[in-house]
Amino acid sequence: MGKNNGHWHRKPQRPGANYKPPYSEDILNMSVEGLNLSSETLEILMKGGVKTVGDILCRRRNEMFKVQNFNKKKLLEVTNAISPLGVDFRPDEPKPEEKGKGEGAVPQKTNDARRDNRDEGRRREDRLRGEERRQGDQSKKEDRRQEGPRKDDRRQGDRQNKGQQPIDNQNRNEQNDRDHGKKQNKGKQDNSVDFSKIFPREKLVHSPRIEMAKDRFTKFQRAGKWGYKDENGKEVIPPIYTEALNFKEDMAAVEMNGLFGYINRENVLVVPYKYDAAGSFSEGWANVALGEKCGYIDMTGKEMVPFIYDAATPFTGEGYARVKKDGRWGNITKNGEVSWQ
Repeated sequence: MGKNNGHWHRKPQRPGANYKPPYSEDILNMSVEGLNLSSETLEILMKGGVKTVGDILCRRRNEMFKVQNFNKKKLLEVTNAISPLGVDFRPDEPKPEEKGKGEGAVPQKTNDARRDNRDEGRRREDRLRGEERRQGDQSKKEDRRQEGPRKDDRRQGDRQNKGQQPIDNQNRNEQNDRDHGKKQNKGKQDNSVDFSKIFPREKLVHSPRIEMAKDRFTKFQRAGKWGYKDENGKEVIPPIYTEALNFKEDMAAVEMNGLFGYINRENVLVVPYKYDAAGSFSEGWANVALGEKCGYIDMTGKEMVPFIYDAATPFTGEGYARVKKDGRWGNITKNGEVSWQ
């Protein structure tokens, strides 16, 4: 924090600095280098101070665009990379018009009304404290007036008893009852109920981390363009693409002139360049984006799920993928049915 022209400037907080994502520390501390991201996206995140999965999850989706050179295409790639971990971005805040809606909602008070209520509350507390002090002073006066007779009674009682210890029959009977109860309860088992055994709380289980299998073709970059090499380091596809994803199911998404298409291992363009963003194939389908909406295509480029979703992830290998629409996530199967959460 420094001083400039008589004004103090505070260092801006990192997005989500006061938010703790509800996931395990292993996932939060995982480096972004362990995600299936392109080298360009990885470099943008690292330069922007996003070095762990936790740095991603503490941000809302729209806050990712505050990272320099981060765009919607990169957002879709990051979403696809973190989805297999069973995690998501920080939830969006409710819109101002949505706050206070619903049955029993209380309208928000203005600052002046809040200030008046606080002042009235302070005055009420001052009156109560004054009343309590007056009542306490009155009680002390009465105690002092009764103090003299009490001392005389104690002295007279001491003369009558002549050193004998007084016995309170009622206290003695109560003590005998307690002793008798202890003897009866001695040796008995505790009959209290442990409700944690009757209603056990389910342990939070995080989705296991999915290890990405290494393909025999590896991406490499030369002069700002991307190509592929085999396991022996031999160039098999020349570096001619602006962006390239890893091969999955013998297909890879590549970018040319700002649009994505898919090539095979022979560098033949199987699906033409037409998509604004693209993910890898899984279970024969790939998640792609046209404009602001996402859908799914097969390996011939045929549209299998219409472009109606705000976000979409690759299929998990278990027959379903994740889609987002109107702020809700759900699981979609290959018959197009969605179970919303």
